[in-house]
Amino acid sequence: MKKARIGIIGAGNIAREHTQAFLAAPSAELVGLCDRVPSRAEEVAKANNLKTYPDAEAMLKGPDIDAVVLAVPNYQHHPMCLAAAAHGKHILCEKPMALNVQQAQEMKAACREHGVHVLMGFCSRYMADALCARTHIQAGSLGEVYMARTDIIRQRGTPTGWFGNKEKSGGGPLIDIGVHMIDLAWFLMGKPQPVAVKALNFHGKIKNRHPKNVEIYSAYELDDTYSVEDSSHGLIAFEGGRGLMYQASWSLNAEDVNTRLDLYGDNGGLSFEPLTLYREEQGAMTHTKLLFKPNDCFQEQAEHFAQVVLGQAQPLAPAQDGVMVERMLEGLYRSAMSGEEVRL
Repeated sequence: MKKARIGIIGAGNIAREHTQAFLAAPSAELVGLCDRVPSRAEEVAKANNLKTYPDAEAMLKGPDIDAVVLAVPNYQHHPMCLAAAAHGKHILCEKPMALNVQQAQEMKAACREHGVHVLMGFCSRYMADALCARTHIQAGSLGEVYMARTDIIRQRGTPTGWFGNKEKSGGGPLIDIGVHMIDLAWFLMGKPQPVAVKALNFHGKIKNRHPKNVEIYSAYELDDTYSVEDSSHGLIAFEGGRGLMYQASWSLNAEDVNTRLDLYGDNGGLSFEPLTLYREEQGAMTHTKLLFKPNDCFQEQAEHFAQVVLGQAQPLAPAQDGVMVERMLEGLYRSAMSGEEVRL
């Protein structure tokens, strides 16, 4: 069976997640990886019997690669995507798509010009509970989904390194972890057109971001700058009067919330963790726990990307979705800075 030949640009934390996912994907052949620090790539390659490339340019020029995973810091997504597209390589781009809408639009245009697919790394779309929820929504169990609420809260958990430098990351918890839940809610709502946003971001309210009893996510690229928000809270208004409330934090005096998501429809509602359907049956309210087979969302995403590369599937999270999510994020940051609602 023909397999999609994949290379991974980057050998940091997220690249190691992708490495294991592609090694397990039936339609993929993981060929190798590269990193700006060759020893990191060599460490991962040696542990998994993979090839290393001296740099990204060498990988992109290689005839043994069909597609690449951009598992690099946010500020490298744009230049790496343009380079990969110019070499005719299909792209799985980690979230967020870029640092701003202009970069995202340029990435989309370059991929269209060179005839390559982009799959956005919105891995939450592939979670087993999300796939189950989507099946029920498409079947009409909720009716029209007109409102959603999502929280992804860390009491303390500000990652070290480039994540805290806005010039490199584009922002803090909103663009880092909030993007996952905003995207998932928007996706499950049917991707309605956003029309306005209002956000409040808080910086410096939490003095100790790294308590001794909290595990911290450490980036390989070191950077002591901290110029992003501790937490973000806001509202996105969509066409037709629909809406989404969200909260995202790295540092907040609140309960840890992994992936809270509530969807409200005129025929029923859904909440996650545990996945539960709320609706009226025979004149009485019912709460139905939905069952599904657990999966690895990274492996699910890897297999889907391989099928896209082979021409067997269309991207579940295409470039235009990345641009639209970037538009919402940029609007929210502009609103937080101005203190005003921003029309999109």
